[in-house]
Amino acid sequence: MTGADTRRLAAQLVGRIIDGGAYANVVVRQNAFTDPRDRAFMRRLVFTTVRMLRRVDRAVVAAADRSLTAIDPELRNLLRTGATELLFLRSAPRAAVHTTVSIAATIAPRASGFVNAVLRRLARDGEPPLPTGAEGAALRLGVPDWIYQDLVDQWGTERTERFLEASNQEAPLTIRARRPGFTAGRPVSGIDGAYVVDDPGRLDDLDPTSFTYTDPASVAVGIAMEIRPGDTVVDLAAAPGGKTVHLWDQAGATGLVVALDAHRRRAGSGRDRLRRLGVDVPWVVADAAAIPRREGSVDRMLLDAPCTGLGTLRRRPEIRHRLDRQAPRRLARRQRELLTAALRSRPRRLVYSVCTVFAAETVEVIDGLGGRPPEGIPGERWGDGLLLAPDTTGTDGMFVSVFDR
Repeated sequence: MTGADTRRLAAQLVGRIIDGGAYANVVVRQNAFTDPRDRAFMRRLVFTTVRMLRRVDRAVVAAADRSLTAIDPELRNLLRTGATELLFLRSAPRAAVHTTVSIAATIAPRASGFVNAVLRRLARDGEPPLPTGAEGAALRLGVPDWIYQDLVDQWGTERTERFLEASNQEAPLTIRARRPGFTAGRPVSGIDGAYVVDDPGRLDDLDPTSFTYTDPASVAVGIAMEIRPGDTVVDLAAAPGGKTVHLWDQAGATGLVVALDAHRRRAGSGRDRLRRLGVDVPWVVADAAAIPRREGSVDRMLLDAPCTGLGTLRRRPEIRHRLDRQAPRRLARRQRELLTAALRSRPRRLVYSVCTVFAAETVEVIDGLGGRPPEGIPGERWGDGLLLAPDTTGTDGMFVSVFDR
């Protein structure tokens, strides 16, 4: 594809993410190019635009001397990706401006002069100076003020900024091997079965059922379950099913794994995904907080609870723009409800996990319920659980706690 085609698609994908509510990792994967250079550039352009959207929009408004809502949506997203190139990707200004203006001319010919003027001003002047203090730090890191301040309140400034800076980096391609003797990647230290794949082309020659795409933090959750062949296992919030596959692989042919989810569509998608991997488990559509359970009838139970997802910012940068300040507390109430209901059934082991780092959804949810950090996986102790994070373990952010009967 040409440079114009790549930039045009990137701007369209930014629109689908910001204006249409799509997930960055999904739309980028669905629109990947054959040429690895085009694919890498398009991904960097889309992800950086979404990560730095607050700064990008602020710079565009200053250079355009008009509000974002006064700019045609297609041109607005084109200006966003053009600004990202100039401010963050350090593309050659002449090429970035010329190509972006040529795309604008095909969208609205009379607007090409406006786009040209805005981008040339950005190339000349850069972005407006950032404020000082917490406001400036949040803007520099691309997050809303409240996310920055809430993390500072629980961790302090230094740790918060380390976490957010690491969360703004590209996540490597990582997988979990389902078969022994895997050689297509580098083993992740301390997380058995997890690999970093530097050459995605090596996966093309492998049986697609021999591995799953997943972050090492999710693999660590499966390890914390300590499932034995023949165990009865329930995954209480299973969709989209990535962790369910790991549970099934551990339980073996003599075990029983049941996947449960409250959303029929997500359960259906999870079932289809698992069948493509050769995993056929029963799926139940039900609210995990309300289903009756016979005490002691389950060996292992996983509650990978619905959460804000702040630990996955490397792969889903748009999350920062979709959360409101009440979200962690609102979800925490649901998490506590699900956890206390699961504990009443008294499984031999229950694992609580969430891919977030807000204290409200992690240490506060499990406080006083008898959890402990899992053993045998990397991370730092936090309250009665273990925290993995991009700045400490090089993984997604994940909180894990184990409850044994």
